[in-house]
Amino acid sequence: MKVNPETLNSEVARYNKLVEKGKNTDFYKKPKFMSIKVQNGPFYAIRANSTTLGTVGGGLVTENFEALTNNRDIIPRIYVVGSNASGLFDSLYLTIKGLSNTFAWNSGRIAGEKASEFVKNINN
Repeated sequence: MKVNPETLNSEVARYNKLVEKGKNTDFYKKPKFMSIKVQNGPFYAIRANSTTLGTVGGGLVTENFEALTNNRDIIPRIYVVGSNASGLFDSLYLTIKGLSNTFAWNSGRIAGEKASEFVKNINN
């Protein structure tokens, strides 16, 4: 895998601490899946490449597609739309060609309208 062993061990230790807390604050994995520590091998790993066109889960956004921090604070003037916005896909990316286009177009339209309102308010 060509992964630094110290980094891997550190990440596994962090994950195990999150399992102890029962809450994944890094990737927001559902608590019901945070019950098994990574501790008893043997373990095997392979290098994999993503073939999706966006993110699964996506970035945190408001209903107006404004980007949010992990603390759910709005990041001014930053918008996230399409497959990179949270909400449409939560556990898999649908492979039907064009299916996500409508969401991309509509989320882009909403974000564009809100960004335009923001700019108008600055200039008034």
